[in-house]
Order: sequence, then C-alpha cells, then structure tokens
Amino acid sequence: MKAVANINECMAAGVDPTDIERIANGLGRYSRQAEKLGLTIFGGSGNGKICRYENHGKPLVLADIPGGQWEGGAGDTHIDDDGLERGEGD
Repeated sequence: MKAVANINECMAAGVDPTDIERIANGLGRYSRQAEKLGLTIFGGSGNGKICRYENHGKPLVLADIPGGQWEGGAGDTHIDDDGLERGEGD
C-alpha cells in the first residue's frame, strides 16, 4: 500500500505532495521492516528511537534515530472548520 498525500493540506503548508509521499512511503517501508524483527519505532520529545518491548514493561532502546523531528503523541486527527485534516494540539 502506497501513501497518498493530502493535497489540500500540502498546498496549505506550502510543500510538494510528491516529497511528502516519498517520505511517508520510506518511513512505512522501514516501519514494516522493524515490525518483522519485533521492533517498534518510537518518536517522542524531539528524537526517535528503535525499541523492543519485552515483559519488563519498559522497552529496550536499541538505537537512537539521528536528526529530524519526532513526535510521540497518540496520532489523533480531525477535520477542522477549514476542511483540512489536523492532528493533536491546542
């Protein structure tokens, strides 16, 4: 399954939908590879981590992901009054 950029939201943000689709598909590909290894990619507090959850309740942090901007929220979205899909926030 390939990612499809939200065209109106990309236009509102001033970014090229093709770039967004390329990034989303790459992240999806790596996420599926991690899943096959029993790993979780976690983003939070501005950095990413590759983790393995075990029976101890706290994950083993196998690697920090360098660079970029990561957010670890629940990922909830809604359609705003302007008709654009928006994520969590104030």
